[in-house]
This record gives sequence, structure tokens and C-alpha cells, in this order.
Amino acid sequence: MSRGNLRAIKRRIASTESTMQITRAMQMVATARLNKIQKRWKDVKDYSNYAERILKKVPFVEESLYTQNSEGSLIFVITPDMGLAGSFPSDLVKEALRVKSKLEDFKGYFALGAKGYSGLKSETVLEKEINLFDIPKVDHAEYLLDIIFQIMENKGISKVKVVHGELKNALIQLPKTYDLLPITKDKFEIDARYEYEPEEEKVFEDAAYQYLLSKMYLFLFETKLSELHARQNAMKNATDNAHDLIEELNLEYNKQRQASITQELIEIVNGANMQ
Repeated sequence: MSRGNLRAIKRRIASTESTMQITRAMQMVATARLNKIQKRWKDVKDYSNYAERILKKVPFVEESLYTQNSEGSLIFVITPDMGLAGSFPSDLVKEALRVKSKLEDFKGYFALGAKGYSGLKSETVLEKEINLFDIPKVDHAEYLLDIIFQIMENKGISKVKVVHGELKNALIQLPKTYDLLPITKDKFEIDARYEYEPEEEKVFEDAAYQYLLSKMYLFLFETKLSELHARQNAMKNATDNAHDLIEELNLEYNKQRQASITQELIEIVNGANMQ
């Protein structure tokens, strides 16, 4: 067995060890970031639930930006800016394309995140935002809502669907679609005992905006958590695979080294016998 083969295996072992160090480091970074922001997850969900409960108690207003139901649909797609998160980013893009295929009044996409824009740039993308944030805040949700309202006004759109990541658990992250606008009357549980001040339209507008803002913040936050879980899992799998490959390469190296030593001994013995 040639020493060239042994050197090639050694190089592969060294390269795989280097890769394993990188994937392990990325796994640790994803875990640290998860531990940092996961404590806020319950507060984000509570904010969304409270805003929705308040909306259900106010009088429904038919003539409003938030309730009009005419032609024109926008798909807002929330995706990561970074890769190395398994199939999660591409699953979000596939879901966005699936939703579009079922719409007859599709006007275009609003892509949030580099992965979303990259996957949809051959489609009709009306707006994009890349590298907007690392960890989402309410201010980011407010900024994105303002852009959506501008698109709706400029393009004659009344329907908005949001494609985002749903965090089932630490191992399962799935794409999900939510009908953000219009707000429909079936969401409301009107209680005649209440009287509202100021006028009902003002109360509804304020409650509806807070509801939309809380949902947007929830979707941004849940997608970020899903991304970090997906990256943590992907890097753990990559690290484990690299470890297994190193063990296989070490076994192959030892086998070939032993065969090389045995061959050299045989040649020495044969040479001695010929003298």
C-alpha cells in the first residue's frame, strides 16, 4: 500500500476535524442565542393573546382599512438571512409558492430575509428587506407593518397572508400561513353591556392596529426561534456526521498502515531468503 494513500487519508482526517470544529462552534452559538431570547417567548405570546382578546370585545367596523375585502393579495414571507439551518429556509419559500398557486388575485410578495428574496427573486417581489434585525423587536414589527400598508395603498391590495415559521418543538419547525388581513367579523364576540368612548370607529382602529402589531411581532419572533432551533439541529447533525467519518477514516488509515507494514516485512524477509 503506497504512502501516498496514507497521506491522503491523513489530509481528509485533518480537513474533517477542522470542519467539525466549525460546526460545533456554530451549534454552540445557536444554543447560546436560543437561551438568550427564549425567555421572552412567553411574553411575546401573551402580548399577542391579550391583543386578540381585546379586539374581539370591541365593535366591528365594516368600512375600515383593516376590514375591506376586495381583490388583490399580498404574501409576506418571513425567512432567515443566514443559511446552515437545514431545509427550514427552503421550506418557507416552498410554502410561499404553494400559497401563491392557490390565489387568483395574487399581486406579489414582500420578502423579509435574504433566503426568502433569493428563493423568490424570479417571482413578483414588490418589496424586500434584508438584514433588518438580528433579534426582532416591536419596532421592527411596526416598521414592517407600515411598509405593508404602503404596498396595500399603492397596489390596491386588501388581503395579506403571512408565511412564517411555526415552532412545534425543539426538533420540528414547519412553515405556516396566516391570514393577517382582512380582519373578519367571525373573530368578534360582541358584548352589548359595553359602551365605548371615544367613537366606536376610533376604538376599533386602535384595537385592530395593536392586534396586527402583536401578530407581526409574534411571527417574527417565532420564525427567529425556529431558525435557531433548525440551525442548532443542523449543526449538531453535521458535527455527529463528521465525528463518525473521522472514526471511519482512522480505522481505514490503521488498516492501510498495518497492510503497508506487513508488506514491507514480507519484502524484507523475502530479500533475506534470497541472499
